[in-house]
Amino acid sequence: MSTEAGAQTGQPRPIGGDADAAGERHETQTLIRESIKYRRRAQEAERRTEALDAEIDGLRQAQHDREAALQAELDQARAEAEALGARLANIERDRCLERELVRAGCVDTETALALARERLADGEPPEDPAAFAKTLLEEKPHLRGAASTGPSPAPSSLPPPTAGAKPAGDHTPRRAAQHLAERARQTGSATDVMAYMRARRAVGA
Repeated sequence: MSTEAGAQTGQPRPIGGDADAAGERHETQTLIRESIKYRRRAQEAERRTEALDAEIDGLRQAQHDREAALQAELDQARAEAEALGARLANIERDRCLERELVRAGCVDTETALALARERLADGEPPEDPAAFAKTLLEEKPHLRGAASTGPSPAPSSLPPPTAGAKPAGDHTPRRAAQHLAERARQTGSATDVMAYMRARRAVGA
């Protein structure tokens, strides 16, 4: 009777029921803590993944920039090499033309080379440099022959080196005058003629 009465009057249940409820609450709290822990780990892994992706993108950009810089340096080196090659080819062309111009009798090679460069605007050397130089000098005859400040006396107009010379005395000045006369005949230079005339006057004095 007492037991039934106690049940009817709402007395507490046995202690075993409270233990089960506490175990369930503990298990639930454990699951929540584990869930929070896993979520934090997932968020940390996501942040690390984003950081690695950003680092990879940075490395790729740096590699791209480096490749672009190297390509620019390579292009510049190729352009400089081409410019040097063209300059070397022009120097070799000018040397060849200058040699042929001198052989053809040119005395103003600088002017002749300037005219040649104008005609060879494409930069290519002529197929026949000797013929090119000859044609150029034929068209520009003022570039050929020795330049002179005035007319030189004809060699035939020189008087004999012994004319007016005294038969007696030292023959060394006379031989020097003869040598100067021969030189003046060969060169036709006004300077050589004047030197001969001075030597002749010295012999005749």
